Amino acid sequence: MLLMIVSYRLWLPPSWTQASYYPAIPFVALPAWLSDWVSVLLAPILVVMSTIVIVRRGAFSARVAWSCISLALAAGFLTDQHHLQPWAYQTFLYGWMFVLLPTNMRIGAFRILTISIYLFSSLGKFDYQFLHTVGQEFLATGAKFTHLTIDQWSDRRRLIVVAGFPATELLIAILLMLPPTRRLGGCMAIAMHAGLMVLLSPWGMHHSLGVLVWNAVLAGQAYWLFVRRPHSNTDTIEMEAAAYRSPGLVVGGILVLLAVTLPLTERRGRFDRDAWHLDHWLSWALYSPHNSRVDVEVYEGVVNSLPAAMQSAVSEDDDGDSWRKLDLGKLSLASRGVPILPQARYQLQLAIAMAEEFGWTHRIRGVSRSASDRRDGSRTEIWMSGLDEMKDAARGR
Repeated sequence: MLLMIVSYRLWLPPSWTQASYYPAIPFVALPAWLSDWVSVLLAPILVVMSTIVIVRRGAFSARVAWSCISLALAAGFLTDQHHLQPWAYQTFLYGWMFVLLPTNMRIGAFRILTISIYLFSSLGKFDYQFLHTVGQEFLATGAKFTHLTIDQWSDRRRLIVVAGFPATELLIAILLMLPPTRRLGGCMAIAMHAGLMVLLSPWGMHHSLGVLVWNAVLAGQAYWLFVRRPHSNTDTIEMEAAAYRSPGLVVGGILVLLAVTLPLTERRGRFDRDAWHLDHWLSWALYSPHNSRVDVEVYEGVVNSLPAAMQSAVSEDDDGDSWRKLDLGKLSLASRGVPILPQARYQLQLAIAMAEEFGWTHRIRGVSRSASDRRDGSRTEIWMSGLDEMKDAARGR
């Protein structure tokens, strides 16, 4: 509920937040009336069901509420891909764990899913792009807070220190896997999230409020799952477990298995169509700039007719060619208060929808860039001149 509050513009109909220029991009073609109903009902359902989870103590009512939460999130994902924020996907998975698994199995499932977040997040940062871009920003920001002088450091020394960020995260994942070191790993995870909150704060890299809140939530989760000593009522657990049937356990087990194995496919193929792979965020590629993306430019003559929020996301024409960059990431933060989905598929579809809305046939162009190579940071690019070429690229032609 706290994360929804700080990202409320994402969960309300665009017309309610004066952001109709930023269209919803569904996963599949859906009837307009269905998408409209989902956009109106999504936030109220999530708030009401979350409230029931908080205030009601009955196991049955909690399972019903969690079922509604996960189903509502699934509807939100289908009608607008932008809803696939990492924390929303995490909540979707956790919701099914509450529904499908008995109490004595939930903690184990939550631990497995949480460890996979740290594991895949760390592995995604052993990457040329992170070591040379975002990792360097982390280092410079950390140096500012600690008054550490790094100006005279060699490039090699900088890279070694930056590699310590994912190495620490990987160490946390390993410690959390082993019962004797689990509490230590949990304490380190809490310290890591606290450090990230400082780095990403308005006094640091100035990331969105949702990112800061999610790190606070993850720190609390690390305490709950790995540091706090569990207290349980054996009789209650045994009575509740008897109410569960094997189909639910099987489905829950399969869901956990898919959640922790599908991220292995994230970097199969450079473009979305080259080889099937799970999306970057769903693979826990967090703060990892290797993601695929689309850069968009619009003709200078259309800028003055754009809404003010869109104009603020348009850069100056520095090279004098009458084309100006439309920063989709900046537009996402200004319009919906959350980072843009880091997926070329989504960003290209968003650019096409905007071009159709404003009638840009030959007044838009762009380049679709694949996920980067882990070793040298290189990308495969597709240049698109005009709306028709962008549509062809979206269809994989």
